[in-house]
Amino acid sequence: MSRVFAVWHGGSGYGLGDMFSDMESWSSRRAAKAALWHRADTGMYPWDDDARSVEFDGDGRAGLGAPVGAIAYPGVEAAECSLDVYPAERSGRKWSVSGYPSERWTLGPRGGVHVESY
Repeated sequence: MSRVFAVWHGGSGYGLGDMFSDMESWSSRRAAKAALWHRADTGMYPWDDDARSVEFDGDGRAGLGAPVGAIAYPGVEAAECSLDVYPAERSGRKWSVSGYPSERWTLGPRGGVHVESY
């Protein structure tokens, strides 16, 4: 399993997100894909999707912060919900995260997650 680093977007009611202030991480691709679905589907009900905040040090390396916890995501537009996924390599106890996303994940029409490469 490889850790996923991504910035989430929930549609027109949400900002696009910033790599350094809004990045989150999940333990695997499967966990990140499940989080994308849950955020689009849970509405006003708080949901803990096991996301961790990401904190960058002065050298631009990423470390895992606190768990995000149970959050409600009201007004998410499922058709516009996405994760911009950034490639990352382990570097000691931290990760070197690329400055540009490599993939955008969106919800598919039949229950899957569509992966678009940049």
